[in-house]
Amino acid sequence: MCFNADGTAIKDKECPECGTKNPISNATCNHCGFKFPPEMMPKMRMRECPECGTSQVFTNKVCEKCGYKFPPATGLGGAKGPKGPKGPGGPKAPGK
Repeated sequence: MCFNADGTAIKDKECPECGTKNPISNATCNHCGFKFPPEMMPKMRMRECPECGTSQVFTNKVCEKCGYKFPPATGLGGAKGPKGPKGPGGPKAPGK
């Protein structure tokens, strides 16, 4: 995904032919049909397989070449556990 300098996600792009704003994922302009060049398309996050070195899309759960199973995501994005007031950082349950 592409981001602005302030860290917010870019949601649209302007057609250089007609000036129409289009969703960032569009390959062509909604108004005039201009085909956006590759440098105006969103970049996919990639990662290398630790077993065979094949570069592939970050969202793959299994390597497309050798079948290596990538470990589940950890940290804030992949954290599992209680949600709501009793989750991490929330108030403690009575008597604990």
